[in-house]
Amino acid sequence: MKKISFYCLLLFLPLLGQAQISNLIKENETKMEALKYPVNTDEYSEFSPTISADGNTMIFESDREGKGVWRLYVTYQTKGVWSTPKAFEVVNNFVGPKDFLGGVFLSYDGKTLFFSSDKKGTMGGIDIWYTQKTGDKWSLPLNMGKGVNSSGYDGFPSLSADGKKLYFMREGKNKTPTQQRCCVIYVAERKGNLYTNAKPLPSPINTGCEGFPRIMSDNTTLVFSSFRNEGKGGYDLYESKLRAGKWTKPVSLEFINTKKDDELVAIPASGNILYLCNSNDKGKEDIYSVDLPKEFRPDRSVTLEGVIRDEASNKIIHATVKVNNINTKEKVLEIKNNEVTGKYSVILQEGEKYDLSISSKKRTFHSEVIDLQEVKNVEVIKKETKLKLLIKNTSFILNNIFFGFDSANVKKESELELERVIVLMNENPTMNVEISAHTDDKGSDVYNNRLSQARADAVVNFLISKGIVKERLIAKGYGKTQPSVPNDSDENRAINRRVEFKVMKL
Repeated sequence: MKKISFYCLLLFLPLLGQAQISNLIKENETKMEALKYPVNTDEYSEFSPTISADGNTMIFESDREGKGVWRLYVTYQTKGVWSTPKAFEVVNNFVGPKDFLGGVFLSYDGKTLFFSSDKKGTMGGIDIWYTQKTGDKWSLPLNMGKGVNSSGYDGFPSLSADGKKLYFMREGKNKTPTQQRCCVIYVAERKGNLYTNAKPLPSPINTGCEGFPRIMSDNTTLVFSSFRNEGKGGYDLYESKLRAGKWTKPVSLEFINTKKDDELVAIPASGNILYLCNSNDKGKEDIYSVDLPKEFRPDRSVTLEGVIRDEASNKIIHATVKVNNINTKEKVLEIKNNEVTGKYSVILQEGEKYDLSISSKKRTFHSEVIDLQEVKNVEVIKKETKLKLLIKNTSFILNNIFFGFDSANVKKESELELERVIVLMNENPTMNVEISAHTDDKGSDVYNNRLSQARADAVVNFLISKGIVKERLIAKGYGKTQPSVPNDSDENRAINRRVEFKVMKL
């Protein structure tokens, strides 16, 4: 690990004895616990962990291959017990025996692993590389390119949960009072499939000597290390939040900072636990966990986990998952599910209302509203979605079309759904469809028939106004004659008030 000290820092971790660690825990009233064997060992060092969004997959560095040779290992947690770590061979075999390997980070969706190395093919001293997961297999690592990497040292990346920003540290020009090389925290923004336009974060984040950034699951809470006059000594951990486009004044993580260098943390999406490194009484580094005080946790987030299948065969299908913020009109993310397992995972924020859509070529799409405006203490939402093949007489519900009460006026928040219908019609230019509207059983037959027909007409008229040929569309109001479920509760009546899309001709 000596190459990193040449570029940036001389010390990775606090060199504290076990007695000092115990005193530190007591002094700060923390409950820092070392992970048990087989993660931590007596004879080797384990440090620089990264943790999955659900907190159950950890990748870390260790010198288990021999002194001075640092490689990656992965372990899985089941019911509070960590499995025997296994070598992360795709990356370990990619680098040479004498190449530097470090600064690992697992993306929140679990699909991309970033790391730093001076492997042949770097643009400078040390570059950021990445490997991507398809099914259970990881791809051959690739260099992040000139949009991120420079001619010097670039390392310790951290990707925001929405995938839009990549934070990392780059060697700077300053030195600490102990003559350690200072670094600067940078951020690169995603443009298409690339990250580019890397820029240093402004003050109060960068003040001269910063590094080891970790962006939390809310995309706005940043934990990083900094060498500051008001600190306890060496590098201390700080936290800042992005509010209205500006970073708040960093707050010291007093509950864990020491007189030595404090860096290298990992935090799952829940934000309730922090993993870090300290040396044990044998002078080896171990991975510890500590509860993160509420004042340092990210804005509350909810993990949406799903799997996508074909309705007829129940087989896994490859699809696109899109999330938009209904309140702000912002596109939150667009990802593909795992083409082998069908799974996807996205991080959403409490207090927001989202439009979720799932689509696949030659199939129907699925949409729904994920309303987190009133939820409290919900960490995970799990869903299974099934899509149908687009064949004659295939029908599906347009879940995200909304009308005013007792009205045929289409609400503005329906536009995302209507745009999806337009895309589907344009992708299948010979397809003719019926747009049908349905009501619950309240009110007379005449009233419900009139209202449902008006609503179907409103949707069709919108599509025509956007360029869909009139002859391809049929508007039909069925009133209360075709309920999906019995009209025996308010919840079921809400289900029956719906708009459907039916393929009449392909």
